[in-house]
Amino acid sequence: MSVVLQAESIQKSFGDPPQIILQNISMEILEGEFTALIGKSGSGKSTLLYILSGLDSPSQGKIFIKGKSWSDLSEIEKHEMRNKDLGFVFQFHYLLPELSALENITMPARKSMTLKQATEYAEYLMDEFSLSHCRDKFPNQMSGGEQQRTAIARALIQKPSILFADEPTGNLDTTNGDKVMEIFRKINKEDKTTIVFVTHDPDYAAAAGKRIHLQDGAILKID
Repeated sequence: MSVVLQAESIQKSFGDPPQIILQNISMEILEGEFTALIGKSGSGKSTLLYILSGLDSPSQGKIFIKGKSWSDLSEIEKHEMRNKDLGFVFQFHYLLPELSALENITMPARKSMTLKQATEYAEYLMDEFSLSHCRDKFPNQMSGGEQQRTAIARALIQKPSILFADEPTGNLDTTNGDKVMEIFRKINKEDKTTIVFVTHDPDYAAAAGKRIHLQDGAILKID
């Protein structure tokens, strides 16, 4: 399997005097791996996720996504890679309140697919995620679990090869959290989607094939 994400000597600091958030992080994630970033609050796991995904930049060091140095890409190239290869799920769903579930899901695909293609795939995802009944509902008409599953479907509409998720179950009860993790397991197994997610839940971390333990901004161990 090829390396799809690589961090080389990543450092991240904020403020003056600088507060070190990440220190000397080097790691690799292989194609198709299901990886959890775990550690106590303040250990740097969300910061690392954002840097790995290109949503934030390291103070020092380099990130390679699918063999390409992120800092060496032009803004157009970064935009193309985000649209084509990368999907993002956050702790809060960030759905647009004025759009229906179907419209929220298809929105990222409107330039790359025909409306017919995007709608057909969105309806397939909604069926897979038990969301078909929410097709024409607005976010304020859906439960928290339905909103988060809609956000995951939106992240998957472009069929990304890598999915990043920051505490995707953090605002959900156990039943809906379990549903989200089942979706992740399914797309990882069936579609070979590489998944990198942050969690504080040991049960969800145990479902991952690889666990990267962070402590005080450094990698404590990988198992």
